[in-house]
Amino acid sequence: MADKGKKKAIVIGAGVGGTSTAARLAHAGFDVDVYEKNEYSGGRCSLIHHEGYRFDQGPSLLLLPPLFHQLYNDLGERLEDHVDLIQCNPNYVIHYHDGEKVILSSDRAKLGAEVEKWEGKGGSARLEDFLREAGIHAQLSYEHVLGQPFPNFLAMLRPEVLINLLKLHPFGSLWGRCARYFKTERMRRAFSFGSMYLGSSPFDAPGTYTLLQWTETCEGIWYPKGGFHSVVQSIVNISEKYGAKYHFSTPIASVIHDSRGRATGVKLENGEVKEADVVVVNADLVWAHNNLFGKVGDSARLEDKPHSCSSISFYWALDSIIPSLNAHNIFLAEDYKGSFDDIFKRKGMPREPSFYVNVPSRVDPTAAPKNKDSLVILIPVGHLHNTKNGEQGIRTFSNGSKEPDQDSQDWPALVDRARKQVIEIMESRLGIVGLKDKIVWEGVNTPQTWKEKFNLTHGSILGITHDFFNVLSFRQQARHPSLKGAYFVGASAHPGTGVPIAIAGSRLCTQAILSDLSIPLPYTYTHPLSLVNRSNPLNTIAPPTVLYTLEGLLFGSIPYMIGSIITVLLCMAYTVYYKSPPTFIPQRDIARFTWTYLRSVMTTGDTEIDLIVLIVFTMLGVLGLALSLMPPGEPQWMTDARENARHNENMKKEKMKLMEKQLQAQKEWLSNQQQQQQQK
Repeated sequence: MADKGKKKAIVIGAGVGGTSTAARLAHAGFDVDVYEKNEYSGGRCSLIHHEGYRFDQGPSLLLLPPLFHQLYNDLGERLEDHVDLIQCNPNYVIHYHDGEKVILSSDRAKLGAEVEKWEGKGGSARLEDFLREAGIHAQLSYEHVLGQPFPNFLAMLRPEVLINLLKLHPFGSLWGRCARYFKTERMRRAFSFGSMYLGSSPFDAPGTYTLLQWTETCEGIWYPKGGFHSVVQSIVNISEKYGAKYHFSTPIASVIHDSRGRATGVKLENGEVKEADVVVVNADLVWAHNNLFGKVGDSARLEDKPHSCSSISFYWALDSIIPSLNAHNIFLAEDYKGSFDDIFKRKGMPREPSFYVNVPSRVDPTAAPKNKDSLVILIPVGHLHNTKNGEQGIRTFSNGSKEPDQDSQDWPALVDRARKQVIEIMESRLGIVGLKDKIVWEGVNTPQTWKEKFNLTHGSILGITHDFFNVLSFRQQARHPSLKGAYFVGASAHPGTGVPIAIAGSRLCTQAILSDLSIPLPYTYTHPLSLVNRSNPLNTIAPPTVLYTLEGLLFGSIPYMIGSIITVLLCMAYTVYYKSPPTFIPQRDIARFTWTYLRSVMTTGDTEIDLIVLIVFTMLGVLGLALSLMPPGEPQWMTDARENARHNENMKKEKMKLMEKQLQAQKEWLSNQQQQQQQK
């Protein structure tokens, strides 16, 4: 039975966002129940198995690792204790139509040499400039976007947002930022295709998302041993440790609410009602508004928002290994922009696809039987749209047509066409033959199956797009817009799509729930665990000295000084040429600006009072400087040690409570067994 003193939470959907939120709420002391329509957890992060072959149904690589570490830290755990991560090296092998290939690596020396090979002299330096800018995008996104809610438009006027807005390049495109630093089309393509992970075109995705190239290069690409679902399963295990309960194959019919506009629970499809204090929805956002909330919400507006692409995904079990394939392979279309335009502007199936091939067995031998390969092929295509006959289909091109002129729901024919294109491209670029004959089993996901399996609106695999007017305050936040006690987490909610971003969203959702219920954040949220012993003098983080601070201020002010000098010189040149100052400069009598005039403006006129004011401000300045330079009353390592000791004590108490509950449950079970035996 549930503890009467606990708040009750229901989570709809056991995807990454749902399981992460469930674990956070259970850790914060909630009684949590998770309801999932499918018979497995993870949603698109689930696995497909076939006779010893294993395939990741959706995501196949782990990016932005700090967000994963943050999740486990918030739960009082360490990522390394639950998931065995394997770094992929190289990151990608990119295959071009001309038979050439580019290898992207986290090894900066190798990557610099690869760029110089194609870009010529100075290419490596331009790469570093590109990564420096992309690193700024990543750091600012970590601090001011992924970790902050944007409940209204005023939130976008926060000083830290306005100051850093232009540094994020949200109004330019990802392709534009790549073109800014790389001279060759080959390198521009190599560093821009990553927008596919957002379900967007590099020609439309904001320049901010060069952060993807930065995290791949500087933080690495990782593969969880056992498949990506091992991350989800570990989160499920942690949440169950704190008491969360999962109900699979249990679809929800609706979210129920009272007359005051507060969510009070859910109604299952079998008619059973489950009450709760809060309801968290991890289902597709538009589908949830249309199907779970009835007339409460703004489903029409959300459905009209631009959605990401869909995909035709193949899962191939091969009877042998293809040595020329790496763990992560990209095959780019000859008409790079045209291929993306076919998908995102014309909403169709591209005439020539760019696609991604993942070989999990290359880094994790358990993904396939010995001397065999598992392949996952993802081909981005346009999402579903309403056809003339009222059904949903996908636009296609007849032979020679430059515009989609046909609608099709003939998925077997579309799948055959995609399979044929992929096999032809892979055989020609890899120099192999007989690929089709190597396939001993095939699984397929189409836009229609994505829609049916996971209730994805339009079959869009990554939800609502990420152009500027669909992020931050323009995107659905954690709180339901009109129903209290109802919350959202997942791809189409802030901060956005992708596994690590959904995990960041689970933190924002949990913070919103705890804030609304006036419950303080768990200790672990504000005191991250440190693996470094700060009591060691070699590990003490020293504050910047006054000299370096002044140096930073000086160099930071140089652009403003140069701008001021140029402005003055231009005004002087204008005055000399036109015999009068510019009209925007107020006409002043220079003779007025004497010492006597300035003294009358800046002082009280009374010498004694002026002296007292000067002394007071001087003393305040000296005091401020002294306080900034003096060492803290307690070393930081001592503060951290005391706080860690307090945290460990709290964890011991929580474990004791958990053990007591388990002991009580065992006693009740034994008592029930004895009663059953007596009745027999």
